[in-house]
Amino acid sequence: MAIVDLKKLNFKIQELPEGESQKTVHLPEDYFDLGEGKKLLGAEIHVNFLRADHFIKCSFTVDANLELICDRSLDPFEIDTDGSFDILFEPDDVEEIETEESAVRQIPADTLIIDIDKEVRDTILLKVPRRKIHPKYVDEDGNLTEFETKKFGDIKTDDSESIDPRWEKLKKLKQND
Repeated sequence: MAIVDLKKLNFKIQELPEGESQKTVHLPEDYFDLGEGKKLLGAEIHVNFLRADHFIKCSFTVDANLELICDRSLDPFEIDTDGSFDILFEPDDVEEIETEESAVRQIPADTLIIDIDKEVRDTILLKVPRRKIHPKYVDEDGNLTEFETKKFGDIKTDDSESIDPRWEKLKKLKQND
């Protein structure tokens, strides 16, 4: 894994102008550890800020390219995902709330830095499909194609019903009782 500067998604509050502003951040490969079977190949984050006297609203969209491992064949494949999230930062004590689309956070008084690393990572992870199936196993309608199973070696088919000799002995013991 590459060593990466993890400060790309930290923004100093003093550097944000009053009113609206935008920033675009490019994330390199492996910026986030997404877990086993998932790898970030790169992402572009478009961040919109709205700074007022009593709050800062941060809205972002994520366009990410991921490499996933197929659940069916273990072949790697790439997908493009996109998602968005809104965060409202307030300076006062607030009850921090989070849903799939938005969150309310308190501005950290000790650092005065807005960190959206966790939210961007979670937004990417929420877009990973539950069943990771390589596109070669999906037809044009999005349905799974038949999966070919292979047999190795000769499989003997015996038409006569053979019984395990151990079962035969158990049956004889039962009959003798």
